[in-house]
Amino acid sequence: MKASPTTIPFGRKLAFGMGDFGFSLFFLTASLYLLYYYTDVLGLSPAVAGWVFGGALVWDAIFDPIMGGVANRTRSRWGRYRPWLLWGAVPLALSWCLVFVPTAFTGAPLVLLAVAAHILFRTFYAVAYMPYLSLSAAMTRDSTERSSLAAYRMVGQAAAGMIAAFTTLKLVDALGGGRLGFFHVALIYSVAAVALILLVFATAREVADDAGAPAKPGYGAMFAAVRGNRPFWLICAALLMGYVAGVFFNKSIPYYVKYGLKEPELIGPSLGVLAMTITITIPLWTLVMKRLGKRNVFLTGTVIALIAYAAIWFSPPLKPVWLSLLALLGLGTGGVYLSTWAMLPDTVELGEWQSGVRAEGAIFGFVSLAQKTSLGVAAAVLGETLSAIGYRANVAQAEGTLSWLRLVMIAVPAVFATIAAGFVVFYPIDKQLHGRLVKALARRRR
Repeated sequence: MKASPTTIPFGRKLAFGMGDFGFSLFFLTASLYLLYYYTDVLGLSPAVAGWVFGGALVWDAIFDPIMGGVANRTRSRWGRYRPWLLWGAVPLALSWCLVFVPTAFTGAPLVLLAVAAHILFRTFYAVAYMPYLSLSAAMTRDSTERSSLAAYRMVGQAAAGMIAAFTTLKLVDALGGGRLGFFHVALIYSVAAVALILLVFATAREVADDAGAPAKPGYGAMFAAVRGNRPFWLICAALLMGYVAGVFFNKSIPYYVKYGLKEPELIGPSLGVLAMTITITIPLWTLVMKRLGKRNVFLTGTVIALIAYAAIWFSPPLKPVWLSLLALLGLGTGGVYLSTWAMLPDTVELGEWQSGVRAEGAIFGFVSLAQKTSLGVAAAVLGETLSAIGYRANVAQAEGTLSWLRLVMIAVPAVFATIAAGFVVFYPIDKQLHGRLVKALARRRR
């Protein structure tokens, strides 16, 4: 049964959000712990670990637009994007387990295995996740419904972040510790993720009308759909800046908590509080977004995040204060995440109006290029920075190292978050303009 081109049933939205829960079990576990796993479990130097992590993400960034274009050109009885969820789920899970497979390798063979496994994982992640992202624009043309889809997706993502943050290290210890423990956790997360990704395949429906558009637009036509799309590039730039901020803060938390606060058992709760606050505040931000609009929610969330960064900088390193300020940062971050992914699908119609080509895959491919490039480069730079400031794994750090770590964790993210907000100030699409675009495109098709 074909869904309405505007409204989406509750069950379908819930399943779509659970899909991001599945994908985020991979992505957020890697984001939170993989650099730490490379340095403190495998024993790689921070610089090498940073380049292994960052290099695979840069490859992911390059491959994402290609995969987005492939999905955009796909035609099947299941639609453009859904079949890739079916084809990609199991290979993605197997490649994830390979990242953590225990071996006796050391030195160069260990580094080569880490590089190969990570690149393979990022490749299959793009194969499944790029089509999933594109579904948010293909399932409905209504701006409000897209905001609702983004909210369900963000709740699923943040809930996975809570699981990853609170339980990963505990499960690792309970299931053998070290490399073996991480491998067992990878197996558990993989089974859960595959089930949820296949749930999205089974329940999602694509309703976008391609009448009047090329049956299989070429890469040149898809690029034309984004080349002059100024709102899209503003969101791309904001995403790039925002993810750099996130890398420097989130990936620094395990090191800061373990060596600065001297409470390694607080790593999971710290990451968990951040993720939990994002999760529980998404419904609140959804309501606020209906009144203030998507752009204003982004700017409001940024202001709250900047206040949290400043408070962390000036506050004493005490556990209750630290966790409270992480919750405040999570509140601001929730608004930023939700509004970003709610604004992005609305740029699809502007690109279609300007170029005559509907290119969800290209839109999300290019934005993922910005996202993954920023994540990869930032991770590599962070690894080099940790080496430069004198970080050494599993030993007490010098006072100078801890001071620099604090600067890297707080000041750098605050600067990049401010730059991201500067781009979003100029984002022009609101609910009224998007509604006019949808009606104009419908008239053009007729």
